[in-house]
Amino acid sequence: MLLLSFNISNERYVIETVNVIEIIPMVLLKIIPGAGKVVAGMLNYHGQAVPVIDINALCNSDVVKKSLTSRIILLRYKEKHILGLLAERVTETLHINDSEFNDIGIKVSDYDFLGKVAEHDDSLLQLINIENLLSESLEGALFSTASPFGGE
Repeated sequence: MLLLSFNISNERYVIETVNVIEIIPMVLLKIIPGAGKVVAGMLNYHGQAVPVIDINALCNSDVVKKSLTSRIILLRYKEKHILGLLAERVTETLHINDSEFNDIGIKVSDYDFLGKVAEHDDSLLQLINIENLLSESLEGALFSTASPFGGE
């Protein structure tokens, strides 16, 4: 698998690049009043309003710090939406075989998106499952039934 790595606090995580549309620098986002710190804001992507989620805030950590390696990862979310993921230390892609990932044996409610782990360069990488990233209520708040990819 080709994976993109980033940090949440000081821990390394990865996502599969198959759903990555583009990686862009941090841009000025349209703040959504009352949306909470998980929703970093909205951005205009080729004429489409795209919600941007702060992955650190989603994991009950501090919000993403502005730095040279902070980026917005634009993703295909559930094959029908575009979702921005604001993350820190978005610095490298890695090739890791699926067989190198192991279940952690711990299931944490509200964090269904946390997947298997693999050892790489003397640290553990945890796979983020994009399909499970948003709760039903957050997904419903961010996306209407309209779809930029032709689905519903």
